[in-house]
Amino acid sequence: MSVHSGASDAEAGLSETNDTTVHTQDPQPDTKARRRWLEWNDTWAWEIGSVTLAVVGIALLVAFLVTINNTPYANWQYTASPNTIVSIIVTITKAALLVPVSSCLGQLKWNLFQDPAPLYHMQAIDQASRGPWGSMEILLGGLFGSRTGILTYVGAMLTILALAVDPFAQQILTIPSRTVPALNATAFTQTSQNWWYSDQSDVHLELPPTLLTAIISGLMQTHRPLEPKCNALSCDFPEFIAMGMCSKCEDVTARTDQKCQVEEDTSFWDSDRGPIHPALEKIPTNCSYQTPSNFSFEFPHPQSMSIGPYYGIKSEDWRKNDNVTMYPNHWSLRPRANVPILDIQAPIVSLVEVDYLNPIHYIVSNATAPPTKPSVTECAIYFCERQYAASTYQATTQNNSPAHVASTQELIVKNHEEEQPDILSEQIFYFNPPKGSKTLSKDSTYSMDHLTFNSFRPFMMTLFNSTTNINRFDPPLSDTLKLASFLRRGDISEILESMSTSVTDTLRKNGNGTKVHGKAFRDERFIQVRWPWIILPVVVTLGSLALLLGTAVRSKQRGAVLWKCMVLPLLSSRLETTPGDKIASVRSADGMTAESKNMRAVVVRDEGPLTFKEKL
Repeated sequence: MSVHSGASDAEAGLSETNDTTVHTQDPQPDTKARRRWLEWNDTWAWEIGSVTLAVVGIALLVAFLVTINNTPYANWQYTASPNTIVSIIVTITKAALLVPVSSCLGQLKWNLFQDPAPLYHMQAIDQASRGPWGSMEILLGGLFGSRTGILTYVGAMLTILALAVDPFAQQILTIPSRTVPALNATAFTQTSQNWWYSDQSDVHLELPPTLLTAIISGLMQTHRPLEPKCNALSCDFPEFIAMGMCSKCEDVTARTDQKCQVEEDTSFWDSDRGPIHPALEKIPTNCSYQTPSNFSFEFPHPQSMSIGPYYGIKSEDWRKNDNVTMYPNHWSLRPRANVPILDIQAPIVSLVEVDYLNPIHYIVSNATAPPTKPSVTECAIYFCERQYAASTYQATTQNNSPAHVASTQELIVKNHEEEQPDILSEQIFYFNPPKGSKTLSKDSTYSMDHLTFNSFRPFMMTLFNSTTNINRFDPPLSDTLKLASFLRRGDISEILESMSTSVTDTLRKNGNGTKVHGKAFRDERFIQVRWPWIILPVVVTLGSLALLLGTAVRSKQRGAVLWKCMVLPLLSSRLETTPGDKIASVRSADGMTAESKNMRAVVVRDEGPLTFKEKL
């Protein structure tokens, strides 16, 4: 049984009639057919042109990306965005490279049948040349043992990968922000190594008003740190050094000597609750203390006490006067002049804070034990140089921390033992570090006018001389601002540090200061190329070029006609099948597919019609 096409009888008769017909028309000249510019279907010219266009497109894309990479987005002055340009180039490139891929798949189905192959492969490869679904069938068929050739698999893979080219192209460019130097921006902070206050008419032999304000605002912890001048997004400042004030505090309770003895006058033990237990009269309440800096103070007896039960005593012992609770109720801050303390050789003032507010409980069993020590803190306030670490200031941040002080060094007046007491003197005092120490900066000269220098100590001696006896009507010893209630409720170390920072900031911004210039920065959006995302377009383009070369070489070797994706050769062909084959009578797609998978065919090489012959 064979399915074939032949000349009909009518055609034969027509042929005979034509042989006897006399032509009356003038014979046409026998000219050689000329190839027109569109007649290149039997060559690879169109495919070569398309793949060349794709390669040029990739080259243009790479050149474009290299040109705009890391450039400010503000410099892009065109209507179309860079992403749009990339999308246009990639779209043209993708369209161009799909032409050779489709043609190669179409030609590979003809190459395949130069040797016997399942007839279904003609349908499968032709379907792959038309889109991703057919290409997916080819790849899945290869996984399940259907052999259509490596070039066919490459073409199917390129067709599928081409779907992802556009999404990958959208990821090539990103527009992040970066920090760049801000030209013509202001970036400086202030520092000073000298303080000369020339206008003495408004101070009345006291500290200048600006320093008085700095001291009080610092003690009240309302001082606003000195901020750099920065009109950019952020500014970086180098390390710098300034003259200023420093403070140092240390808890010396454990190192404070305590000596206590029994109070000889026992009249203060009298109580309305009845006689006290005799053992409690031996409590050593009369105590004296000496700090590591040789400051001495005494507590001859408690300010108040209660005899009888206190919190924690069992209810049945409430009627017994065998326990005592003492309330010292004492806080004081004692300033001293010219007293070295805490390794500070020449402080402006040295301070001793005595905090004795906690009650003391006594019972019969511990009646002879000395009372607990008061909390004792020693502090020094002194002139110093402050070394500020390099820092970054964010102008847009509300909670910028002040410049960090990396190190300090005490400063003392040259020949300070010859200090002039005349407060009206116009002499300038110069500072040096103590013997055996070096300044933090090289070739630095620190100075202060005589009036300001000699006004600091008497003012602070008066300011910090404060003693408070809680629950008594005695007024504080300090008449200056009544600071006792404020100071005793805070951490004295933090309060003095706040005051020192406030005074230092005032010294830094005086008219004799200098500017420490920094670097200003701003944020700018820039074009950044993410090169890994260009790999897929490049791979698909190069793969298309390789597929075209491989298909052209393979077609030349097999001597196959370049039919490519044409269906007309199939319309003019015939299929010779073995007897009993039912493919010619099948009228369903599934049935045709099943029959074609079980039939192997080969293209017959002869001068007659294009023939597919079944091979068993």
